[in-house]
Amino acid sequence: METILPILFFGAIAIQLFYILFIFTKLSGHHDLEPGDAQPPVTIVLAASNELQNLRELLPLLDAQDYPEFEILVADDRSHDGTYDYLINNPDRIRHLSYLRVQDLPDHYTAKKYAVTLAAKKARHPWLLFTDADCRPESDQWISHMMGQVLEGKEIVLGFSKYQYFPGRLNALIRYETFQTAVQYLSFALAGVPFMGVGRNLMYKKDLFWKNGGFSGHNMLLSGDDDLFVNKASSKTNVSICIEEEGQTTSIPKNTWEEWYVQKKRHLSVGKKYKTRDRINLGLLWISGIFSWLLLLPVFFIFPFWFMAPEWSRIPVEFLGQYGLAHWYPYNDWMRLVTGVFLLYMLIKWIVLAQVNKRLGNTINSWKIPYYDLLYNGYLVIFGLITLFSNPQKIKWK
Repeated sequence: METILPILFFGAIAIQLFYILFIFTKLSGHHDLEPGDAQPPVTIVLAASNELQNLRELLPLLDAQDYPEFEILVADDRSHDGTYDYLINNPDRIRHLSYLRVQDLPDHYTAKKYAVTLAAKKARHPWLLFTDADCRPESDQWISHMMGQVLEGKEIVLGFSKYQYFPGRLNALIRYETFQTAVQYLSFALAGVPFMGVGRNLMYKKDLFWKNGGFSGHNMLLSGDDDLFVNKASSKTNVSICIEEEGQTTSIPKNTWEEWYVQKKRHLSVGKKYKTRDRINLGLLWISGIFSWLLLLPVFFIFPFWFMAPEWSRIPVEFLGQYGLAHWYPYNDWMRLVTGVFLLYMLIKWIVLAQVNKRLGNTINSWKIPYYDLLYNGYLVIFGLITLFSNPQKIKWK
């Protein structure tokens, strides 16, 4: 144990520092392109089930987008709250509104994926921009900023969607987990290894959807209409990102631990379907983060027989002798090494994540990053075990 634990601990920190310094810094230094003159037409796709109140709030905001040509296509998924009547009558006079109604669900599709597939068929424009009914664009330049990141060869744009602030530890943890997820998928995309996107703010070409067979391969899973599709359809060169605040959306978070648990279990269950490369990448990132916290105390309290601190780093015995402590060495050389390495690692992580947080519009409190990093790694342990033994095809919506 005197050899294995230190190897695992310092190895975990080395892996973490690799991701932080060579992957995450790509995001902290990233700046979006300014929206250009080329503004291709786009269809905003909303799959909604019993979301009448949210639609009444969201659709006017989408209709007011400052963009020359777009449609708002609402796929009404068997709602019984008056959504379809609202769409037919259009009392709010939404100028860009289009809609379709899902009345029956085939056996081989889950609800949202079927609604999105029908919307992709009906969409008039070559680009599909996705959000949810409980999301709100940060500005009337949302479409412009997302479309502004499209260069030659780009077929997917990954946006950022934060969660609204409410007081309480649950909300803080939700926002930090969302921040960490964004750091990962946006940074990896910039590094040429895209692996997922979030459907609350995601855009891709319509023909890319059909070229990749839509949701084939995971059409019976509740989740994955966003991340599994991006995982399948993305390449090293066809993805760009949009992080400026004007191109972001804000979502309403869950407000009970039970609701959040169900949501995260559903989301994380589809990770088993990612490409092998992405499962290895995320596994290394997550496990090394967990080990850096989990092994801190066990490693701190061992004193390996093979360890010999350099003379310059030791507390002089003469100094201790002045206080009658020559034979009392409670904070020994090994403990100081472990403390110094861990604090340096946390400082680097803190600085880089704080810079990224600033680029993402200060979605979390930067000074709390170390505290919520500990909670986040506990979350990874708990949900990692849950999803490891769960079948994604048996995950329920509620």
